[in-house]
Amino acid sequence: MKTRDRYLSGILLLLIGMVLGTLFAIYRQDSPDDRAEVQATEIKYSSQPIFSNEQLQRMDDRFLFKNIAERVKPTVVYIETEVPLRQREIPDDEFHEEGEPDFWGQIFPRRARTVGSGIIISSDGYILTNNHVIDGAVEDGIEVTLNDKRTFEARVVGTDPSTDLAVMKIDALDLPAITVGNSNEVEVGEWVLAIGNPFRLRSTVTAGIVSALSRDMRIIQDQMRIESFIQTDAAINKGNSGGALINTSGELIGVNTAIASMSGNYQGYGFAAPSNLAMKVAEDIIEHGEVRRALLGVRISTVDAATAEELGMDSIRGVRIQDISPGGAAEKSGLMRNDVILSVDGSLVNESNELQQKIAVSIPGEVVALTIWREGEELVKRVELGMLERDQVESPTREN
Repeated sequence: MKTRDRYLSGILLLLIGMVLGTLFAIYRQDSPDDRAEVQATEIKYSSQPIFSNEQLQRMDDRFLFKNIAERVKPTVVYIETEVPLRQREIPDDEFHEEGEPDFWGQIFPRRARTVGSGIIISSDGYILTNNHVIDGAVEDGIEVTLNDKRTFEARVVGTDPSTDLAVMKIDALDLPAITVGNSNEVEVGEWVLAIGNPFRLRSTVTAGIVSALSRDMRIIQDQMRIESFIQTDAAINKGNSGGALINTSGELIGVNTAIASMSGNYQGYGFAAPSNLAMKVAEDIIEHGEVRRALLGVRISTVDAATAEELGMDSIRGVRIQDISPGGAAEKSGLMRNDVILSVDGSLVNESNELQQKIAVSIPGEVVALTIWREGEELVKRVELGMLERDQVESPTREN
């Protein structure tokens, strides 16, 4: 190559680098930082029920459900997510966009659209949904449609695969935001409504009762999964994921996440992540960009009849500590192997996932009061919780 040609080639490469650097700088400058807006974000929590127990008893269920639906439907959104089509597999709830012939399809991969639901949790555009609703979305591939039919492009603020939850943001103000209830007060047998977009049928409302609490379904595909679902027989189908489970005061008590089905469609069992856990995840993502998870530093198992007999307990209750992490919060607080944790801050725990969820809604550094059973005596231990680091991986037994 001639000397002149080398000089010209070098100048050309330099110019290309300058152009690409300028474009990157512009892109970085235009990218919004959703965490910076948290000062203006206000999430509504319920200080008292919208309807008292006496008012609820006097109401006809038909009018009660109608009032709740009118109040809550505007806070639930319809989500369409564009994802790459992998291995030619198209789930039943996805729409296949017919692409080019196979040759071009290999160069420009075809895409599919998945559908789901979301919940407006603040008037300035933060939306809570399931991680699996938006997982794998292509750039600029998430579209949100409000109940009033306005559409917005959404961006992901953060995700938490261990709870299958995620937070998105749209550029809008003065939105109707949901009121968040206390999922710890939910009881089996109470009426609930599920609001979402099953089978692309937007703003669908179904009614049922709470069938069970603290269900561990082993459906979240993550090593650090946290499952303590509210079970309901309110009809939940594909497209309901990320929608709202509402109590009879119109408060959010759960995020509809999954169904138990042999056919892939509703067969009487739906599951929702409790609102206390969901809002802890959402607030961490909004404020810190990631979930800050508290850690007790123990391996645990549910006490069964054999365990109770082995430990000489007078009843089958609580969660057994199988092992303790050296230097962790539990060890520093004097907890020991074979201690049985009976309650957290006065709230009983009888399943491993119950204890796991109660620790998960706590803040690292928070002090919790654990009532434990040890060799025939009940003791109270105050534990300052540690923080789960990114590189900590769960062992085969549940860890907290």
